[in-house]
Amino acid sequence: MLSLRYAMVLFVAYFLAFGLYYRFYFRPRLYLLLLADHAYMDHYVDRLPHMRDRPDERLGMIEFMLAKRKQFVRGMRNFVFAATAAYAVLLILGATA
Repeated sequence: MLSLRYAMVLFVAYFLAFGLYYRFYFRPRLYLLLLADHAYMDHYVDRLPHMRDRPDERLGMIEFMLAKRKQFVRGMRNFVFAATAAYAVLLILGATA
């Protein structure tokens, strides 16, 4: 039988894990999600100080930023999947104990 206290403590830990992830990892990198918009990407690349001196490297910088965005989204999905799977497994193990 699953105790209410165990389920609530587990939910608070799950919520705290997401809160800490948002505060220390996701929020500082939020701009990476906005890079999918072409207008924001152009604005972001134009504001980089070293891109004014070397406009021929613009496409390379865009490819680099999109690769960085892709890596961030992959890591974000992996965290959400792992945290949710761990939460579900711990709930199931708590119910069977």
